[in-house]
Amino acid sequence: MIEEQAVVIFKEDDQVSVEIMRTKPCGLCGKTQGCGNSIWGKIFSHKRNKLSIKNNIGVKVGDRVMLTIEENYLLRSSLLLYGLPLLFLFIGMVFMDTITQKNSDLWVLVGAIFGMLSGLILVKFLARKNHDRLYKEAMITKI
Repeated sequence: MIEEQAVVIFKEDDQVSVEIMRTKPCGLCGKTQGCGNSIWGKIFSHKRNKLSIKNNIGVKVGDRVMLTIEENYLLRSSLLLYGLPLLFLFIGMVFMDTITQKNSDLWVLVGAIFGMLSGLILVKFLARKNHDRLYKEAMITKI
């Protein structure tokens, strides 16, 4: 389970908005000296993240909660985010290689770029469509 502390900032019926409080730059080990993940974490992840989630425990605005997600969900999301565009990149390369002459590397490059962009667009579409899944799979507990 991956856990992060959060504060409830808005409540409406059975849904709450929480703001995640990042205490470590990357969320892994907490070491900051000589760590590449820490450097990237300091650059990119110090903005406050907000998430809407189902209020199944009756928290109020201002309550501190622990937000929990399964590692499997994160693994599947990462595979989708990185694997799908890469797969489409290879499909675009192979497709352009088979329909053009064998000495046409420029068209293979164009096919790879088009395939990767198609994969990224598909990932964005699937992320919007599956947003409710995170809403259902994430759990909160009151601290």
